[in-house]
Amino acid sequence: MVLEKNFCLRARLNSRRTFASEFWMTKSGEKIPRQFSGAVSNAPRHLQNAFTLIELLVVIAIIGILVAMLLPSLARAKGAAQRIACVNNLKQLALATQLYADDDNGELPRRSSPSWMETLRPTYRDFKILRCPSDLIASSPTNSSYPAHAAPRTYIMNGWNDYFQTTLSAENWELYKTYKWPSGLKQSLIKEPSDTIIFGEKKGTSFHVHMDFYQGNVGNDAEELEQQMHGRGPKRLGLSDYSFADASVRGIRAGKSLNPVNLWAVLDNWRTNLAVLQ
Repeated sequence: MVLEKNFCLRARLNSRRTFASEFWMTKSGEKIPRQFSGAVSNAPRHLQNAFTLIELLVVIAIIGILVAMLLPSLARAKGAAQRIACVNNLKQLALATQLYADDDNGELPRRSSPSWMETLRPTYRDFKILRCPSDLIASSPTNSSYPAHAAPRTYIMNGWNDYFQTTLSAENWELYKTYKWPSGLKQSLIKEPSDTIIFGEKKGTSFHVHMDFYQGNVGNDAEELEQQMHGRGPKRLGLSDYSFADASVRGIRAGKSLNPVNLWAVLDNWRTNLAVLQ
């Protein structure tokens, strides 16, 4: 009798275990069949594939580290792309100036109305060329009937003051300063075309159209130019891009376009005497 009772008890226990292994009981009391895939699992399938909190935090931390590592590279890549666009803009402006001079007895433009932006417009056409992508402000005068004059602008053109102030009479120099002198600078007068700037980058808040030595407290070269438009870092000086009289374009570190030689001047004595100490 004892053996029979033990046998029946074991059979009931085994039946309950089999029933329990085949079904899950929900909170509402509903029995849900287990889904077997090889070994018996202790959790429902939708819980087997879920992340634990610790695993989720580890994944988020890894993603954060990767983003932190990639951001500087992305920023450098973006800066490099913007500078390439800037160099292309200056190259097109330099070529536009060359074409203008070819059609105007070799003279570079120097007028107030219309300004060089409007004078060269038939050659460069798109106003976007006037703005460097790194220049977030790119101010320009708006009180003009010429669309190119009012367009957002980064670039400033050489005013060639040193040559005309030295060679013109006092009366004609006053005409030149008020943009009433009929002639521009002849390209043939530039002795060092590969080291004489035609276009540079101005400060975003500046409205100046020409780089003039005689304006401001110490001249536009010290007060209106932006010399670190590109590549500025916490431990290094940035640079700006310039186009030269030979239509070449290159970047120059802050201060190096003004000292020891002022590359905005044409005459030898002005190139050294007007060098701005940084």
